[in-house]
Amino acid sequence: MSRAYRISVIEGVFAQIYGNLGNIGSNFITKFMVLLSASPLQFSVLSALGQVAAVFQPLGVALMQRLKRRKRVCVAITAAGRFLTFFLGAALLFASPRAGIVFLLALLFVSAALQAVGSNIWIAWVSDLIPIGIRGRFFARRNQILVFSGLVAGYILSYGTDLFETGGGALRNFLGRWLDPEVLFTPRNQAWWLAGIFVLAGIIGFIGLLILSRQPDRKRSLQEQMSLKRKFSEPLKNRNFRLLLAFGVWWMLAIGVGSAFWGPFMLKKLQMSMFQMQLYGSLHMGASLLSYSFWGRFIDRWGNKRAMLICVLLGGLNPMFWLFMTPANHSILWFEGLLSGAMWAGNAVVTTNFVLAIAGKGREQTYSALYGAVGGVAMMASTLLTGAFFPQPLQIGARLLEPEQVVFGIGGILRWLSLIPLLAVAEKRSVVPSRR
Repeated sequence: MSRAYRISVIEGVFAQIYGNLGNIGSNFITKFMVLLSASPLQFSVLSALGQVAAVFQPLGVALMQRLKRRKRVCVAITAAGRFLTFFLGAALLFASPRAGIVFLLALLFVSAALQAVGSNIWIAWVSDLIPIGIRGRFFARRNQILVFSGLVAGYILSYGTDLFETGGGALRNFLGRWLDPEVLFTPRNQAWWLAGIFVLAGIIGFIGLLILSRQPDRKRSLQEQMSLKRKFSEPLKNRNFRLLLAFGVWWMLAIGVGSAFWGPFMLKKLQMSMFQMQLYGSLHMGASLLSYSFWGRFIDRWGNKRAMLICVLLGGLNPMFWLFMTPANHSILWFEGLLSGAMWAGNAVVTTNFVLAIAGKGREQTYSALYGAVGGVAMMASTLLTGAFFPQPLQIGARLLEPEQVVFGIGGILRWLSLIPLLAVAEKRSVVPSRR
């Protein structure tokens, strides 16, 4: 098991850096869309694509129906998805920015869909290797290392991206001794710089897959394989899983409200630089790094449900801080980053572990696929609806809320309301009894 753990961590570092640079949700993708003059609806589509791709997770179950080993299929499908990242920058070759955005979104969708299938196979693969009693600590420790790695890479490349902004820091002034910043560091060249980052992401992603191919793979028994129809219907007969699914739908609907606008709001309304965004990300990730160990121990001792209750309470509070931010005063953002980082660290571990704790032995992949697919559709729906019905500014007393802030406030309230279905979920398996 130690070899599997070590390989999983090393491979995960490359996967994390790849995702931070070239996957949906990356600050660099968001900046690229801003340079292409994307509309609020197009940002909503971008955010939704990452979720609708989760609908393809059940394909991972179907592909593994008659196969005894997971490694080859998992690596091949994930590689196909990451290969498309090399071509994201080709959006700049279109005469119309609108056509370039459509091309970019289409490429990201196919890439995310393929990687969602590979991720579902990976979940089943790793759940076979890691005993349930230590999974909380395993995922927590792994995520801790991965987040730090992504943080370092993001800092370096975001600082380079800011060279192309007016007043882009000491390095721009230093290079200005030999180069003309007004000629070299232009917005057009910034877009090509980002295209180069996407190529680098693809290379890093493939290195990670080479390492993943060395991870052990246990041979599966196919003697008692059930039909796909029965396999997918079985989780829905599990009342406790249906309750968890109801919570997951509500939670993902709530998260989808505003999910497309955090990055654009920072760049466009708060007028933050990429370096400032990375600094916010650093506080977010730093809090995650410090809290992963806590969440891992908490989940293994007290269970996923109690951990998720805390995450929901904090998750509803975070958007409320954004209602008070302006370009002249957004210092509260740094505190929110710490709180948000701790909350999302717990959410990440719980989301992975909760379904595995409820699923029966050998059923983890199917349960995970259904949960991911249904939750993905829910978040996609609310994300698209938010972009389609983007509100007007709202005056509340002396305070004028930007349209994005109106959306953030609604999303926060919906997050708190997800406590209602969560309280009905029962958890029996994942808690390790304490020794007296």
